[in-house]
Amino acid sequence: MTEGYIVLTPVPTGDANPLNSGKSASGTLSSSGTFELTTYEKGDGALVGKHIAHFFRPDPEDDEQIVEEKYYPGGQEVELEVIEGSNKFDIHLHADGAPEVIQAGS
Repeated sequence: MTEGYIVLTPVPTGDANPLNSGKSASGTLSSSGTFELTTYEKGDGALVGKHIAHFFRPDPEDDEQIVEEKYYPGGQEVELEVIEGSNKFDIHLHADGAPEVIQAGS
């Protein structure tokens, strides 16, 4: 994807209430397909832990409307784990079949 938005929603641990799992992080996809996440302040990243990545396409009819629809690549959610420090995810989305996630962290 070279336009749209990504939102990482924390996955609750154990019997935790999903509403208390933590704040989501979001970012805008660039024309090169890269993104930088923000949770509280611009570029501060995502909370440490497991997340489900949601992809959104922009609404081509209305630049003021941020999201038109959620996009599940290959009909499946994408799970990522954010670790302490710097994280880099290469997410390969496919129209058919499961997405591939390659993670490098430090």
